[in-house]
Amino acid sequence: MNGRIWRDLVREYTAQTGASAQLYSELGQHLPGGQTRSVAHYEPHPVVLTDGSGALVHDLDGNEYIDVLNNYTSLVHGHAFAPVLSAVAATLPGGTVFPAPHPAQLRLAAMLTERYPAIERVRFTNSGTEAALLALRIARAATGRQRIVKFGGGYHGSVPELIDSGPCTIEVPYNDAERAVAAIDSSVAAVFAEPFLGSGGVITGTPEFLRAIEDRASATGCLFVLDEVQSLRNAVHGVHGALGLDPDLVLLGKIIGGGFPVGAVGGRATLLDLTIAGRPGSLPASGTFNGNVITMTAGAVSLSALDETSIARLTAGAQQVASEIESAAARADVPCAVSRAGSILQVHMLSELPDDPAAVDVPPILVSALHLALLLEGIYAAPRGMLNLSTALDDGQLERLTAGYASAFARVRDLVGTASDVSTTARPVTAGAGQ
Repeated sequence: MNGRIWRDLVREYTAQTGASAQLYSELGQHLPGGQTRSVAHYEPHPVVLTDGSGALVHDLDGNEYIDVLNNYTSLVHGHAFAPVLSAVAATLPGGTVFPAPHPAQLRLAAMLTERYPAIERVRFTNSGTEAALLALRIARAATGRQRIVKFGGGYHGSVPELIDSGPCTIEVPYNDAERAVAAIDSSVAAVFAEPFLGSGGVITGTPEFLRAIEDRASATGCLFVLDEVQSLRNAVHGVHGALGLDPDLVLLGKIIGGGFPVGAVGGRATLLDLTIAGRPGSLPASGTFNGNVITMTAGAVSLSALDETSIARLTAGAQQVASEIESAAARADVPCAVSRAGSILQVHMLSELPDDPAAVDVPPILVSALHLALLLEGIYAAPRGMLNLSTALDDGQLERLTAGYASAFARVRDLVGTASDVSTTARPVTAGAGQ
């Protein structure tokens, strides 16, 4: 019977996404696996999204979804945010990118250095991966050391030392302050940490853990690199500002691009100034589209609109959504605990919240089944269970969101407890696998 539940979900999903399946097959002739982002994969095939407006997206078959993935947290104001569209449209006739400084760079850079206490200087890149790579190069240049410390379940882009490990990489369990302090010594160039594990299940770092990292890094002369690529949306002065942290470098991305490709490294002037061109021994840091006019323009509008009131509304909405999802799961007799960091959440099909990604042990089929059930209910969340809110969501859409979860839990109820016995090829992208 339980194998039939999965097959029925796949059959219903396939029936309503035939055009997506066809285009996905055609894409597979030109792109490895039919796509260019590993995290976008799920069985039996992903929907092909064609357009979005506000909190809604549509696929090639005409199905409508409430989007609570928002391109993995980057679209904090939803799709086609009118102020961004207007600003970009006004900018386009004047050109999109130049190999020179531009006033749009000044506007966004000044906003970042004035708003976030740890940022005295900032250098733009085109992605969070590039930002992490630049931070690593700065740390090694500043300290003359090679080793780095990172944490299990963390994600800092596709930098080899940070995603694949290696002889110069030390990995420590997240939230384990004692082991982190022991690992950070005078041979370490930098310790990379997130305020919460974004890809690793939205598991929040305790203030004591983060402060222990900062104190130990200072004592040993290594750099404390705080990755706020996802967390920046959760506090008006960043999570480092809210917690009173003073990282040496801060990684930025996602919301500061207004929906366009972006990354940045901010931090101490003495460290960023190592990249000043023309200085003897300076660290080269270039990129064809670094600081392009469109991203700078859109990013400034996006950040300006994300004020204290907007952040408070997002956080309150996420608290309500988390509570209602847990209540809906309880009514369906489905184990569920929702972790939350600001307006970013993760639905864990567990009876208790995990404090370590290694503790998350849920049959992949159950995670995949819930994801398909949500799509059938018109909810577009991450295959691994993560969701986040945008300022575009209205009260009616929030009600539809929680009602969709209630219906999805009812669809998968009979898989709980026996999911490990179901034979299927479904393997969702796991936590920690990227964004």
